[in-house]
Amino acid sequence: MKIKLLFIMSTFLIVTTFGQTYQKSINSNNQEHFHDLNIEPTLDGTSNSIVAGNLFDPSMSSYTPTIKRIDINGNIVWLKTYISTLPNARIFDIAPFQLVGLPPMIAVTGSIDVGGTKNVFIAKIDAATGAFIDAKHYDIVSPNFNSRGLHISYVENDVDGDAIVDPGFIVGGFFSNSYALNTSAMNIGYVMRTDDSLSLNWTIEIDSSSTNQDFDAVNHITETFNGYFLTGSVNDVTTSQLGVLAQKIDFQGNLLWDKSYVFGNSQDVSVDAYFDPVTEKIYMLSNYSVSHLFGVTVFNNLTGVIDTTQTWYGAANEVNKYGFSIMPSLTSTDNLIITGYDRNENWSSGGSSFSGQSNLFVYEFDKATGIQVGPNYQFLSTHIEPTGDEFNFWNGQMPLIYYPNISFNGELSGVVNYFHVGYKTIPAINFTEAEVFKTGTDKRNVCENIGIVINPTPLTKTDITVMSGSTPNGENPLILIDNALTFVETDCDSSLAVNENAVFGSTLYPNPAKDYVYTDALNVTSYTIFNILGKIVSNGSVKSDSSIYLGNLKKGVYFVKIQDINNNSQSFKIIKK
Repeated sequence: MKIKLLFIMSTFLIVTTFGQTYQKSINSNNQEHFHDLNIEPTLDGTSNSIVAGNLFDPSMSSYTPTIKRIDINGNIVWLKTYISTLPNARIFDIAPFQLVGLPPMIAVTGSIDVGGTKNVFIAKIDAATGAFIDAKHYDIVSPNFNSRGLHISYVENDVDGDAIVDPGFIVGGFFSNSYALNTSAMNIGYVMRTDDSLSLNWTIEIDSSSTNQDFDAVNHITETFNGYFLTGSVNDVTTSQLGVLAQKIDFQGNLLWDKSYVFGNSQDVSVDAYFDPVTEKIYMLSNYSVSHLFGVTVFNNLTGVIDTTQTWYGAANEVNKYGFSIMPSLTSTDNLIITGYDRNENWSSGGSSFSGQSNLFVYEFDKATGIQVGPNYQFLSTHIEPTGDEFNFWNGQMPLIYYPNISFNGELSGVVNYFHVGYKTIPAINFTEAEVFKTGTDKRNVCENIGIVINPTPLTKTDITVMSGSTPNGENPLILIDNALTFVETDCDSSLAVNENAVFGSTLYPNPAKDYVYTDALNVTSYTIFNILGKIVSNGSVKSDSSIYLGNLKKGVYFVKIQDINNNSQSFKIIKK
């Protein structure tokens, strides 16, 4: 059982550095369930957020797309639902964009029913008001196949090879011969490119040669200077395991390289990627069945060759933490941030026990080594993932196919903050609220959290061959009707976070260490380092980034005692490399 670590930021820090941080819960006032939640910046100079997903009825049998705009202080500007003349519209991803001479907009993708078959759709929404602008739905290969859009991005590149920029959208997902999500059916990934008026440019399919099981999908697309990097899932024909999709295509949909692989013992899936324009490397985020954790694979953008010195997977005493999003750190160009959800967490407070599924975590690491940087946190929130839906995150060990974007940093909006979306279920009340967070660069939420420690471990793999090529598709117009939705918004009670468990239950890491160790304890003021004979060899104040300097010590074993503002203390045994 864990003891929670709680936190509240000082007033000075809030006003002068990050602006107001927040943690808020949003419910529809109808005991319905929020799910499939994504978050993106508006990119219109306001530092607002757009959160989109679907609102399920209490029985999880029907759903309605919802989009909400949240201002810089966490207040809802508008919240709308979207009804179509066709049934079962469902949002899976969003992307902010702005065309020349037009106001900022939001692109949406997902699926909708057309005569009993699912079609992928794209819609444009006014970012300022939530009003519907335009939409189309598309069939992949033929009208008989079911297709879904899992990811959408606005792009500005040359789609036809004439050296002229062609603004538009790129969508990734999968099509299937099964209406419901079915791992035993024929499932094939695809990538679709349209122009800015939603007319089709090209579509390609992504498929393995496996016949025992076919569960291929594209769940994220990362643009580089010469094409798109694709992540997702693909089956290995030899082992029938679910493997990692790692494929690069150019702007016209032609294959550049394929480095897909199997690593775990059952199901692996890649979920997101970050392209570093300085080093021209791709940092791919994946989840692995063998470790029940996430990892990062680093590719050369031009060749696909893997940098084994930077590639790793996570190891930890606490498992079942799965990455969803990867992005640059706001504090150092040498670091990246991974956010994800914990499958199930247990903790205690005030003599009571709590548990929560899909608890959001934040992990910062050094790009060169994978070693974590500074304290990292998991946000504690009571939540039960509602059962009965095919895209329930935890139907299995981890999500097999769908990983919404749950975080972004404020760099493009000009603010030094991270923004996240998660879930909350109030004990004894059976409906799911949307939980939205704005944090500072310390990565802590304003209410309950625990520290997390992940150790990077070298990765070995087995290659998979993945095929790709042009495939037919068709397009048709679509209308969505937007309606305002009533809601209840509740602030997290940050007073709960004062002076609880500041030191006890904390950790000191990494161990062994070379130059610095970090603590996830709260309100720590000072440290003292002893050698194995009990002699004090160093002491001082803990730095603002919670680090303690070891660089002046010789290699060997030491004891580090930390002390907080209430004179509580704890000691740790460490090895200096």
